[in-house]
Amino acid sequence: MKKLNVLMACMTVAVITSCGGTGTGKVTMNDVKDTISYSIGMGRAVRVYKNQLPEDIIDSVTMKQFMKGFLDAANDPEDKAKLAYALGYEIGCQEMSQAFEALSTTLFGAGETFNKSNYLSGFNDGMTENWKIMSFEEADETSNRLYNYLSQKAFDRVRIEGEEFLEKKSHEENVFKTESGLLYEVVKLGAGGKKPVESSDIEVRYKCASIDGEVYDESKEPYRFTLSGLIKGWTEGLQLMSEGDKYRFYIPSELAYGERGQGDIPPFAALVFDVELVKVY
Repeated sequence: MKKLNVLMACMTVAVITSCGGTGTGKVTMNDVKDTISYSIGMGRAVRVYKNQLPEDIIDSVTMKQFMKGFLDAANDPEDKAKLAYALGYEIGCQEMSQAFEALSTTLFGAGETFNKSNYLSGFNDGMTENWKIMSFEEADETSNRLYNYLSQKAFDRVRIEGEEFLEKKSHEENVFKTESGLLYEVVKLGAGGKKPVESSDIEVRYKCASIDGEVYDESKEPYRFTLSGLIKGWTEGLQLMSEGDKYRFYIPSELAYGERGQGDIPPFAALVFDVELVKVY
């Protein structure tokens, strides 16, 4: 009973100091349920959500709008109209920040975008099944045909830029070229440790970037690979190194991911790899 009395005393203080409006209704602290309801709600807000919100969007002013939307949903989670609006808003943000920008860059190059008005009109007509301008089948065939055409042009541009970059790089001092076309530069020599062969397991730190410096992938901690399972440029280049060495590889697309690309790496892209050979097993 003593523990319960202490808890009730604490809640009495809470009633005196916490009762009042917070913008969501009156807070009461009459029992354990009241106290834990408030404290867990606050804990969820601060620990789970608040630190995940984009600070450039949710500030002290826009937080009111965020909370209005949250409370509207919380107070009437079955309101389909409000739910539909919320979903549409979220998808709109994702579509314009991801697909619209990414597809524009892929097809037209950096700095160019679709005709936004037409893009949104097409999206609206597709969702509302308005086929006055063209049918879905016509739009699908047209977009596929033009996408393939423009994609090929974009890939040709990537290939040509890579070839020009490698040709210029090959004439730089301290850059060496192998028979396969791999270019490499010795950044730092180690103590002359063990050299790998194609069947070796190796441990490396690396950074993979475009010829413009965009980082595609990076390993800050040593990462273990089987050398034979890597792209051709790595399999060849790492066999030039000894434990402790740091090299920079300039890899033609045919020794990298070729016409298929990989993730954010477009087809026919030449790559720049900074590699430290940590250990050979």
